[in-house]
Amino acid sequence: MKKSRSLGLAEVDHRKSLSLLRATLESTADGVLVVDNLGKISTYNQQFAEMWRLPPQILASGKDEDALNFVLDQLKDPEQFRDKVNALYSYPGQESFDTIEFKDGRIFERYSRPQLVEGQTIGRVWSFRDVTEHRHAEEKLRESEERFRLIAENVGDLVAMVDTEGRRIYNSPSYRTVFKDGEIQPDTDSFREIHPEDRERVKAIFRETVETGVGQRTEFRFVLKDGGIRYIESEGRVIRDVAGKVSKVVVVSRDISERKRAEQRERMEHAVTRVLAESETLAEAIPKIVQTICETLNWDCGARWSMDERKKAIACVEAWSIPEKAFADFISEVREMTFQPTHRGLVRQVWMSGTPHWIPDVSCDEGFQRAQLAAKAGLHGAFAFPVLAGNVTLAVLEFFSREIRNPDPSLLQMVRVIGSQIGQFMARKQAEENLLYVATHDTLTGLPNRYMFNQRFAHALNNAQRYRKTMALLFLDLDRFKFINDTLGHPFGDRLLQEAASRLRMCLRESDTIARFGGDEFVALIEDFAEPSDVVSVAQKILHALRWPFMLEGETCHLTASIGVSLYPNDGADFANLLKNADIATYRAKEQGKNNYLFYSGEMNDHLSARIAKETRLQGALERNEFILHYEPKVEINSGRITGMEALIRWQHPELGLLPPREFIGHAEDSGLIVPIGAWVLRIGCAYNQTLQSRVATPLTVSVNLSARQFEDKHLLRDIERALSESSLKPNCLELEITESMVMRDTQSSKKILDGIKSMGIRLAIDDFGTGYSSLASIKRFPFDCIKIDRSFIKDIPQDPDDVAITQAIIAMAHSLRLKVIAEGVETQEQLDFLTEHGCHEFQGYFFRKPQPAEEFSKLLRDNTGAMAATA
Repeated sequence: MKKSRSLGLAEVDHRKSLSLLRATLESTADGVLVVDNLGKISTYNQQFAEMWRLPPQILASGKDEDALNFVLDQLKDPEQFRDKVNALYSYPGQESFDTIEFKDGRIFERYSRPQLVEGQTIGRVWSFRDVTEHRHAEEKLRESEERFRLIAENVGDLVAMVDTEGRRIYNSPSYRTVFKDGEIQPDTDSFREIHPEDRERVKAIFRETVETGVGQRTEFRFVLKDGGIRYIESEGRVIRDVAGKVSKVVVVSRDISERKRAEQRERMEHAVTRVLAESETLAEAIPKIVQTICETLNWDCGARWSMDERKKAIACVEAWSIPEKAFADFISEVREMTFQPTHRGLVRQVWMSGTPHWIPDVSCDEGFQRAQLAAKAGLHGAFAFPVLAGNVTLAVLEFFSREIRNPDPSLLQMVRVIGSQIGQFMARKQAEENLLYVATHDTLTGLPNRYMFNQRFAHALNNAQRYRKTMALLFLDLDRFKFINDTLGHPFGDRLLQEAASRLRMCLRESDTIARFGGDEFVALIEDFAEPSDVVSVAQKILHALRWPFMLEGETCHLTASIGVSLYPNDGADFANLLKNADIATYRAKEQGKNNYLFYSGEMNDHLSARIAKETRLQGALERNEFILHYEPKVEINSGRITGMEALIRWQHPELGLLPPREFIGHAEDSGLIVPIGAWVLRIGCAYNQTLQSRVATPLTVSVNLSARQFEDKHLLRDIERALSESSLKPNCLELEITESMVMRDTQSSKKILDGIKSMGIRLAIDDFGTGYSSLASIKRFPFDCIKIDRSFIKDIPQDPDDVAITQAIIAMAHSLRLKVIAEGVETQEQLDFLTEHGCHEFQGYFFRKPQPAEEFSKLLRDNTGAMAATA
């Protein structure tokens, strides 16, 4: 009984083992076949039968040869299969691994090992794994990688493959166009060569690309080993693994350095041209140009060097840098430098050669004498170019960069042109400024002269009349100056005048004017004060400033002054009366002991009564038709033909007779009557001009002056349209004259109004040019067709050299802007000859004919037209 129960347990264990073995065979993904030493099939799993597609009846028959033949029929190379099997049976103890290819494209991996029992081979175990899909995937990957490599190695773009951390896996050969061999290697950080200022931004974009799977195009800079910079445009494309997760990123980049430099050069050229066009002075233009070149071309600082005639050396006169202390310190030290003729550095080289020069790294240039200073500021690259007027070097513009920068031939060529443009601008502006300065300033003291003071006073008077303000005129005479001059000599007297002028200038505001009228006489104009006590403060400040001893040439000199004050409008309505009254007050101050000031006092009741009566009568003059128009002919200088006329208003006063504009226009301006009066002039002038058009071969232009109040009136354009509509006059036969002071008061608003008028086809003229503060550079922003030279410049030509110089300058500059030039107030043949010689187009004035009533102008026009026809 014990023996039977023991055998029963063994049988159970055996069956369990067989069951476990069967379960194991059936659970594996591989097909398993077990054969004995004779090649007979011992067992197999279902996966084997399915993989080899063996029909059940063949397996059930147990005929091994049938199964083998069925298998061999499926293979590409059945003989090799048979030979491999036979070889293994010949060496039963060997293991084997190989690959089987089927006719239908399937691929199996076959592994075989002997079946051992107690060290004896009793059979062989074969396992088969279907790797068809895996092999096909590997083949596709290999083909894909081969295509990628072929593309990457045959395109000009920079192609790199990196992992999700940005480490390099592959770089295309085109990277050698940027980096030298060995500078970038696989398994290195791909962000390492990116400019520090760009690196974090590029990293953030890369991380976003990995996270979202969507690439972004971006631009950044590579920093080369030698410090050079390359501008790169780049975009990433992700590669996903079989699970759909991003595993790699292909980065396609392009070197856009030349494009970026071309864009920078173009921006720089346009910006410099705009600065030159918009700037009115050298002091305004040159610093902007240095800054513009730095900002558009990414240079960190720049400077202008010019010849210091006093030191006979090249000196730094302007500089700009980005806001960093190191650069500011560098600029500060450079501004203190001067280069003597023996200097052999960058600036001198460019100055003497007249050609641009480039230094990639000043720290490596033996000829650059400021290398230590530049190194302290962290500067490396430098270039400079000359500013030329013809073959004369006027200046050198020099620029520095913290980067090592290789020469840019296109930029060097461009700055040759820009240097010439700047040189022409400098030469022209210097000539203009020198000419105007000499014509408007006292050569000894540098103060405005009588001529410039007259101009500023006229402007101030116009402003005071318009806004009903007061002005003060101070006439100042230095006490005992003649004695000092005679005693210590004229050179000492000149030096004393210069020092006194300097003190006087410091006693006044920027808005006030102090001028030397000659000898020891000075005149000051004080505007915009609230009370006469403000003027008293100025007078006292002047007396105090002059009272301090003058230490000149080892001599101590004491000086005082007597000051007379006249106030507008109480003491005079024009410059002559105010000056006369201030002079009287000065004389009385001297009589009272000198070193004093006095205000002019006088009776003005008669004048005030007459003014009130005139203003009262003016209120109804328009309704009573007391205004009439006279017409002053405008004549073409070359032909003598009347081209048009200026409409000038007159007041037919019932008691005072025919009054010129100066007798009532100021009152009309103050009271606001100037607006309806101006509209009346427009209508009558246009209507009269329309009646003349049929009498002439060439259309006539009627010129009408716009007052300041009228120019600012919101119904101006409507009044103009009404005048043209009612008269049927063509717009190009109407010309509106505006003074420069009106335009410059609010340039933005003025341009809008003028553009509106110009859009109607009406001609625009700037009247009394030269009497205000504007320049042709500022006037050219407005749509003017012509400039009228003020009669104050014409009156004394050709005798007065100042008026001659200024008139020549105005005509020349107007020609350069293609504007017609009309001279007012021509009264002599000499004046006309001068204007003819210098290219003035038209003139007005008593030399041809004074303003005429309508009937007489019509007759004059008829006679002129006949004369023109007779000479044709």
